[in-house]
Amino acid sequence: MNDADTICACATAWGHAALAVVRVSGPEARAAAERVAGRCGAPRVASYRRFRDRDGTFDDGVVTWFPGPRSYTGEDVVELSGHGNPLLVERLLRALGVRLARPGEFTRRAFLNGRLDLTRAEAVIATIEATSRRGLDLARAGMDGRVAEEVASLRAALTDLAAELEAILDYPGEDLLFEADGTIAGRMRAQAARAAAAAGSVRAGRVAVEGARVVLSGPVNAGKSSLFNALLGRERAIVSAAPGTTRDAVEAPLQLESMRIVLVDTAGERETEDVVEATGVAHAAAERAAADLVLRCVPPGAEAPGQEAGALVVRTMADVSPPNVVETSGVAVSSRTGAGLPELRAAIVAALGGETPGNSSLILTSARQAASFAQVAVQVEEAASALGTAGPAVSVELLYAALESLSEVDGSAVREAVLDRLFARFCVGK
Repeated sequence: MNDADTICACATAWGHAALAVVRVSGPEARAAAERVAGRCGAPRVASYRRFRDRDGTFDDGVVTWFPGPRSYTGEDVVELSGHGNPLLVERLLRALGVRLARPGEFTRRAFLNGRLDLTRAEAVIATIEATSRRGLDLARAGMDGRVAEEVASLRAALTDLAAELEAILDYPGEDLLFEADGTIAGRMRAQAARAAAAAGSVRAGRVAVEGARVVLSGPVNAGKSSLFNALLGRERAIVSAAPGTTRDAVEAPLQLESMRIVLVDTAGERETEDVVEATGVAHAAAERAAADLVLRCVPPGAEAPGQEAGALVVRTMADVSPPNVVETSGVAVSSRTGAGLPELRAAIVAALGGETPGNSSLILTSARQAASFAQVAVQVEEAASALGTAGPAVSVELLYAALESLSEVDGSAVREAVLDRLFARFCVGK
């Protein structure tokens, strides 16, 4: 990939619309735009222009010129806004006479030119892909530097620890005041826990951005399909008193508050000699394993399973529960009367992280960032253990390894292959 040539792409969704924006970036961006639209006008001022090629005028619109380095990519950038007809957009792209951009190439150039770090680049992806208000809030926090601030703070703490160990190594016989090894190790473990907490937050972040997969599970005739339909507010799954009616997973989108859910109804759990039903039971197990949340449906009189991570007990058919039986666990619902459904919807949202846009704690939306934070946590914990067993020389090297892993979060030290994978996720015009 040549990062020095001039590129162009449609920056808006492809299709028929009121407007379409074509972005141009590179050393010849202004010249290319002026071939089509005449003089660009003053920087950062939208100017009305007519778009022409060798066959004549084909559209009119607005041209805005952003001289580098004060532009999205850090290069000269021109944005041409015309009518949103794909035929006109294609003609404009041809008339510009520059190379079409690859997916994510504009944002990649912004990163390479120091206009944003990788945490902000991935926040751009999260902003585009977010399926909930919470996801947009987290993406906005990333673009505003929340993750970058955490990286900088953690880097400063680890650098201070490394400097202290280097001083111990450089002046072993000097009469200097150093903290006891146990105290230094404790400070290391505090930073390891901090990195581990960041890594562990990615599940909630992913659910907020991408949505959640919620799977109904339980024995046959536990009311799963009835509950599935009741939550959707329409008949989507077949309901029958005959056991084994649901044989393959049935799924449908569901919006709870501003959280996007994919609700999945699965085959009832039981031993069966029916080959088709047995296949459905196996598929149900796979769905449970892949779920962000499992709704364990328990029919009247049945014993509820014990506490299980990632699962919520639902007491189905509450309207026909045996008299004088008080269930103390789970959410009681009736698909027939609707009783308990509001409470169940609220419980699902809470179990998936809830809607807390004011929450200031760090929540990651990138699995790549989470993996790097997890590696940092392991390396710093090893450094703490090594201080008491192998000594400061080994411990400080592990801290340096942790700092290198941390640099992969914001891209201050990152491999080219990682950049290729990351920016390939972007649309062409971004």
